[in-house]
Amino acid sequence: MSPIVFLVAAAHATNDLYMGFLSTLYPVIRARFGLSLAMVGTVSMVAGMASAFSQPLFGALFDRRGVAVSLHLAPLVTAVFISLLSRAPSVPVLLVLLFLGCIGSAAFHPKGASITPVLSGNRPEIGMAVFSATGNLGFAAGPTVMAFFIAAWGWNASPVLIAPAVVVVALLFVLLPPRRIEEHTKGRTEITLRGLVADRAGFAAVLRLIFINFCLTVAIRALQTFLSIHLTDLGQPVTSAGLLLTAMLALGALASILVSSLSRRIDARALVASSILAGPPLGVAGVLLLPSALGWVLVALSGMALSWSNPVLILKAQRHAGDSPAMASSLLMGLSWGLGGIAMLPLGAFGEALGTRTLLVAAGLVPLLGIVSCFRLPRDTDVR
Repeated sequence: MSPIVFLVAAAHATNDLYMGFLSTLYPVIRARFGLSLAMVGTVSMVAGMASAFSQPLFGALFDRRGVAVSLHLAPLVTAVFISLLSRAPSVPVLLVLLFLGCIGSAAFHPKGASITPVLSGNRPEIGMAVFSATGNLGFAAGPTVMAFFIAAWGWNASPVLIAPAVVVVALLFVLLPPRRIEEHTKGRTEITLRGLVADRAGFAAVLRLIFINFCLTVAIRALQTFLSIHLTDLGQPVTSAGLLLTAMLALGALASILVSSLSRRIDARALVASSILAGPPLGVAGVLLLPSALGWVLVALSGMALSWSNPVLILKAQRHAGDSPAMASSLLMGLSWGLGGIAMLPLGAFGEALGTRTLLVAAGLVPLLGIVSCFRLPRDTDVR
């Protein structure tokens, strides 16, 4: 596997680091602007929709036109606008900055996910696991980095956080210039959305994968959006909430590498089912036991279980979408993440009426809805 894979993975970690800031910022934004839980859900929804629904559009664009430079510029766009959220004078301005930052993140993922298997040689599942895991690790570090940054310097100083992205993007331009990306992807067969739909069996499998990922995403995103608010309402400091979210996401990132390595010997359906069946009971028990130490451990393990099958889902979607990895990964990530983001608005309203604990328990049970779709997926041997 080429060392350049790790450079792309580092760019993924950097890009997602800034998106991870949001989990810590939700209670801060709520306090600064006096928002209800439903409005916090709206902010999360905007982030989810912007970073997700635009991904299929970017995927189609990249499959047709290449636009290799998007891999380099997207993390910088994400960093600039997310770091400037602290300067927003009002909620509408905050939403505009958030939207633009999330668009940058959306532009990175399809290109990164499509170039990684190409650079990985004969071990695409390991390359995708590294790519996915480092993104998750970056996202995992975001809550803690922002929490301790706020504790030390205050949120208003956040524009200085643009600097890490500048360094990583500069390295990416030098070591993996756009010209080299175009050389790696030259001559690859493309499949359009119309072509994907024409393959009824493949399209049905992709739709099932999207639904499964949506169910998992609702539970994970609810934790990212409302767990820090729940913990601060219980009297826990924002740094503690950041550490819990980081532990949860980091464990998931590391576990995804192991799960991906097992995908050559174990059918993907079983690996995905393990996420669906293990995550909800751990999460529900953990939320009910918070703020006890056992509750913290169970919530972290739940987040790990819910996210460890993510690279397996992406690769399975790519196998069902022909030779258009950008289209496949952007459909899977874009639609499921976007719909998961939309779910935060009704969940916020639900939590406003019944409390954040009930909200988190309800969201934690949603992944179970995907189990039937999971076992209706074709076996790996049917698509390889």
